Amino acid sequence: MNSVQPFRIGLLNRWAVPALILFGVAVPLSVYGAVMRYSITADSFQRHINFLAADAQGGRGLGSEGIARSADYIAKHLASAGLDPAGDNGTFFQSFDVSLNPKRTGKCELTVTGTDVKPQVDTDFVPFEFSGEGKFDGDLVFAGYGIKSDEHNHNDFSKLDVAGKVVLMLRHEPPSWSGDEPGNTPHAMFSSKIYNAKDKGAVAVLIVNRLADDGADKLRQWGTGMGGRAPDYGLPAFHVSQKLAESFLKGGGADGLQTLQDRLDAGDTASMALSGVRVKGDSGVVRKRQPTRNVIGILKGRGPLAREIVVIGAHYDHLGKTVSRAFLHGSGDATEYVPEIHNGADDNASGTAGVLELARTLSAQQPLKRSVLFIAFSGEETGLLGSKHFVENPTVKLENIVAMLNMDMIGRLPVGKESIQVFGTEAAEGFGDMLERLAKKHEFELKGSASATGPSDHTSFYQKKIPSLHFFSGLHEDYHMPTDDSDKINTHKAVRFLAYIEDVAKTIIEGDQRPVYNFVAAPAQISGNRSRVRMGVMPSYADAAEGLGIDGVMADGPAAKAGMKDGDAIVRIAETKVKNIYDYMAALRDKNPGDEVEVEVLRDGKRHELKVILGGG
Repeated sequence: MNSVQPFRIGLLNRWAVPALILFGVAVPLSVYGAVMRYSITADSFQRHINFLAADAQGGRGLGSEGIARSADYIAKHLASAGLDPAGDNGTFFQSFDVSLNPKRTGKCELTVTGTDVKPQVDTDFVPFEFSGEGKFDGDLVFAGYGIKSDEHNHNDFSKLDVAGKVVLMLRHEPPSWSGDEPGNTPHAMFSSKIYNAKDKGAVAVLIVNRLADDGADKLRQWGTGMGGRAPDYGLPAFHVSQKLAESFLKGGGADGLQTLQDRLDAGDTASMALSGVRVKGDSGVVRKRQPTRNVIGILKGRGPLAREIVVIGAHYDHLGKTVSRAFLHGSGDATEYVPEIHNGADDNASGTAGVLELARTLSAQQPLKRSVLFIAFSGEETGLLGSKHFVENPTVKLENIVAMLNMDMIGRLPVGKESIQVFGTEAAEGFGDMLERLAKKHEFELKGSASATGPSDHTSFYQKKIPSLHFFSGLHEDYHMPTDDSDKINTHKAVRFLAYIEDVAKTIIEGDQRPVYNFVAAPAQISGNRSRVRMGVMPSYADAAEGLGIDGVMADGPAAKAGMKDGDAIVRIAETKVKNIYDYMAALRDKNPGDEVEVEVLRDGKRHELKVILGGG
């Protein structure tokens, strides 16, 4: 029998005096003369991860039953910790719509003239999830590997007119290009190939496996969408069998695949029009929108600073059931075609468990000077959608938020190393000294980054001029892989890390002064095929009415010098129309530092043309 245990009063009487149970008798803490607090243990932390990262939740993908169950679980534990609901209409939930993985409509088809073949869907061809929507009709051309590469002096489009055409191309690239490095170069990526054809005016793309590949004539399965929403490359795109591709080539009077592949691998080009062969069809792909939920609870402070709020957050969504990231980038083999559950134990059941445990321990330490808003965000994996929705539609007054603490992947601190990573060490005056002092107290070595700009939910708050911190235990080989499972969490060390985060939170919550915001630029860098270039903007991953929204323009960066402003939407870069982040990256993939590009932006309903000189990485 436990002789001493904490006693918590529930939601109906949250401000009652806590008590100790001593030999079966409730004794108020004020009488006992002690301050009792909930103790975060390895077991309590791990239990949350075990639930959220169980196969039963299916990887917490957007639109799934598993993410709905996870949201309910989080809300239940915030309520049991004594928090008040702070979502919509007196609930713990804030709903918003997201674009889900594409669905197949049953209308997917290819019709060919110029051959005797009648292609059958799922036998001879299948659409890619990153395919654009809609119908197409055009003469067929063969474009080799579909590559443009200055360093290899190779351009499959140099003498080929693909405007208004359907383009057949080989997957991957000549094997010699990657040298001794494993995998392929960026030229082999599906996105590179499709945008090369799209830039030249193609109406659809057909991709066939190389003859030498493992599982060479096996069509991949539907299910490669990552993060709850597959990229939309804006062009109907299909994986076709070698049998179908051979019939196209034969009908157009070309050599067979083996001969063409050998020629390409030897450094020659093999592009040609396939005379008399015409392909029409429908991708059969549609993208729908569906509600998802942030989960929000508040612990109300007491006293003159109670109106001020510290946000503690983490995203709870993950990738759902999909294939590994290797296939999406065009480097996976046939064994990776089968969708698997990506449980996301570290990313980010660990951060979500941190939110729940901090909610319970801080609730047990009342009264607090400032209020604390706990948020579990949805849609982070598809572009910080939940946090962006919250800061644009806050359930509290945004100006009252004095700081945001984000936890994304805090469960895998390496064995034998005592270092922790914190982003935003200069996001407010005094943050650096505080973080360093508390790191020493907890016997950690602090590895800090000055800026709070990065690919997680703290960025949404930082861009609203709210001092923000991001806590991170580091990348590992299981990142965005189906192997990110609960049994790999370094639970005891994660709880030590969480104790450090709690101390940071308490220092801000109980501080006499509101943190003073400080902006430190950390420009996004886009990787091209040959170099790293930057425009100096923070693109939005959220859907926009037109173009690609810009959440932030870095001071003194290339875009700022050209006159771009926060809130602009990029609609064109050079000759590339920009509708989303994938178009943006494709437009810069072949650019070098120092190149001048014409950028058309939409601002207050009017279009402006800017000349941007790209910076280097």
